[in-house]
Amino acid sequence: MEGRPPGRRRHLVSLVVEWPVLVGGPGVNPGTVERPDRCQSGAYELRHLWPPRPARTASVRRLRAALIDALGADCHLCGLYPGAMVDHDHQTGRVRGLLCAFCNRVLEECPHVTDCPKADYLLVPPAAGLNLIYPADQQWRPRESTRQRVIEQLGFDPYEGLHPPA
Repeated sequence: MEGRPPGRRRHLVSLVVEWPVLVGGPGVNPGTVERPDRCQSGAYELRHLWPPRPARTASVRRLRAALIDALGADCHLCGLYPGAMVDHDHQTGRVRGLLCAFCNRVLEECPHVTDCPKADYLLVPPAAGLNLIYPADQQWRPRESTRQRVIEQLGFDPYEGLHPPA
């Protein structure tokens, strides 16, 4: 990476935000508040999914539970937000970890081979030792327009070998 001495790694930092809260009535346990009523702006829910929505299938819910038990509930890449998505290698089906919505969206856009948190995550996934396999029938398949755009950008087809959706 240009601009950094060799051997120096970039580290993620935490951001702490505080704001005053005026209580206008009796306190409420946040777990009992329905999702649409938790945050009126909706921005937090869209980006970070607190708490994460349950997976659509029991098999993915079991994978998420196993990852949380073994590695914790926070994103296994940034550690800043709750892990919402079970991340897996689309070629092998092996589960790599639990990611927040943001990390899940940008992970594979990382151009680095090493010395980057995303590259390190891809090279040595936190869940590698758990030997979990993502169910083949739940695999994401790109739209043809997305596939063509990615092939044009990369010069090769990273989705080769994936079967088109039924």
